[in-house]
Amino acid sequence: MEFIKRAREVGNSAGVLLPKSLLGSEVKITVLKRPMNIKKQVLEILEPFFSELRGVYVLNETPVEVLAVSSKLRRIINKDNLKVSIVPLTMIKKDIKIKPALRRKLMRARTIFNRALLIDLKREIKGGRL
Repeated sequence: MEFIKRAREVGNSAGVLLPKSLLGSEVKITVLKRPMNIKKQVLEILEPFFSELRGVYVLNETPVEVLAVSSKLRRIINKDNLKVSIVPLTMIKKDIKIKPALRRKLMRARTIFNRALLIDLKREIKGGRL
């Protein structure tokens, strides 16, 4: 007999609920896929570039797409089901004027660090009525 179930909260722990008919059975649990800690993984990936970064934002969670705003650095990093784009602020400001998809993503973005920059970018999008 095989089950594939999602672990759920059970008190202060996580557990898998099985049918009552299996009470007292010996079971084996194999973790198929750990939940992703996007913030932790992104910060580990970006650590070598911290001195260049001005803000980091999750644009999409499925698939995970992250925008890291830099001063001058430009790079794309694909690692562990994450796509991290490091883009200069000047390029982002140009692109939001001509790329509707980027505007939509920024309006829904979630902050990893530097919320103030994201607020400024959103104001620029709204103010320009793009």
